Amino acid sequence: MKKIMLISLLTISVVAFLIGFIEISKEEEVENKSTITYSISSFYNNLKEVGSLDIRIQDIICATSKGLVELDSSNNIIPALAEGVEIRDDGLEYDFKLKSDIYWSDGTAITPKDVMAFFREIITEEAEDNIEAVLNVYGAKKFREGYGDFSQDVGISIGEDNIVFRLNSKDDKFIEELTKPQYRVRKNVLLWENIKNSYDDLIYSGNYIIADISEDKLILKRNEKADKSLSESITIILNEEEEIAMASFEVGDRDLVINPPKSQLERLNNENKLITTDSNNGLYIIFNNNSDSLTIEDKKIIYSKLNNAMEKYQLENTKFMELAEGSYFRQDKDDLLKMQSRKVMLNSSNEELKVKSLVIVAEALTENKEICEYISNYFSENTEIDVSYKLLTEEEMNSIKNSNYYNIALIKGDITGMGNTEDYNKIVNLIPDEYGEKLIIAKNEGERREIFKSIEEELYNNYKILPLAFYNNNIAVNSKIKNIIFDGHGNIDYYKIGKS
Repeated sequence: MKKIMLISLLTISVVAFLIGFIEISKEEEVENKSTITYSISSFYNNLKEVGSLDIRIQDIICATSKGLVELDSSNNIIPALAEGVEIRDDGLEYDFKLKSDIYWSDGTAITPKDVMAFFREIITEEAEDNIEAVLNVYGAKKFREGYGDFSQDVGISIGEDNIVFRLNSKDDKFIEELTKPQYRVRKNVLLWENIKNSYDDLIYSGNYIIADISEDKLILKRNEKADKSLSESITIILNEEEEIAMASFEVGDRDLVINPPKSQLERLNNENKLITTDSNNGLYIIFNNNSDSLTIEDKKIIYSKLNNAMEKYQLENTKFMELAEGSYFRQDKDDLLKMQSRKVMLNSSNEELKVKSLVIVAEALTENKEICEYISNYFSENTEIDVSYKLLTEEEMNSIKNSNYYNIALIKGDITGMGNTEDYNKIVNLIPDEYGEKLIIAKNEGERREIFKSIEEELYNNYKILPLAFYNNNIAVNSKIKNIIFDGHGNIDYYKIGKS
């Protein structure tokens, strides 16, 4: 039996999970009366299926709801509603002890019964792809399909101050999975299906409550039980275009602009108004598996030249992205031996490229158009290869797997599977079936990562899918606003926002 106190999780560890008790001397709280205003480009009234939401809308869930555990900006697992966890039976059972001072926004205590009721709701109401980790709980999948009694047939039980999960099979990433926004504890999940009608009837577990929603704005107010040093209120302007948001920022009407226009990043950075952090989103190329017009050696040379083009592009856009340098996962860039060996392999060819033209397809996004245009111009200036590109709708991109009119698909997405499920599937669906099927059937992010690691060298050496770059998260921030950071999932950290 292992009793492990929760402070951080080393992701390479099998069952290591620590929550610590830190004695902090209490000082007299000074109430923060500040307000923060920022905008998001789209908003949906249905917030029930959290894992399927845009990350900026997930921010609202993170502001108003807490998880048992959460992921900080350094990807460490930290305590939230839980203060500790005991892992038993070789990783099949997880016993979370809840804190004694956790409350809903109406002042009532958050109990183990409340937490269990939440997990019962999301097992049936959240999209299946978003809760694979919890569907690995004994009896959960059957209950979702309409079989059994939850209290007797599902492996979730409670005690006086704890909640216990019993898994069907070992999942070393189970605790990390529970840090995702879809596992933030909410009451009456069904009411989140029409948030404009129900927000005033809800009680919240997070630092903020939804105080008002109109056609053009959503207002968050600090929970009475939250840290008084947090900003008192946050106004989110809904469905605002980034150019308008940026113009409002310049005249002082917006305190933040999340991921401002790329053309403004260097200027904002020079004015000390930009915060840049890593994201898991990457840019990948997938060679068309239906066409035999390119040999392995051709692909190797093309990939080398694409890297050269992206290196030049990145030097002109340092705040926008970072070169992948052969790494599929951003954190793997620390593996200097692997990176060096791939560079040597990439630059070892002396053969001439025999193809005279290439066709690239990409989703019709402004940034994709710019990158495709840059690549086309680079090849035109530095090679004898004519590169053309075709921008497709999202639906068209999802149906190109069996087409052979293109040579390369340019895909933006999170190959860790921790981000948007649709983006992850866009990548996996274009990988040849013998590899893609393994990734699709993986139960959770941990399994996906392990499977990918097992086939990574084969994918790289055979030029099936290859990394080009990693995108950055950027926030334009007014100098009066303090502590604007992202957590490990790319969501705004509402434990820090506005604190001096």
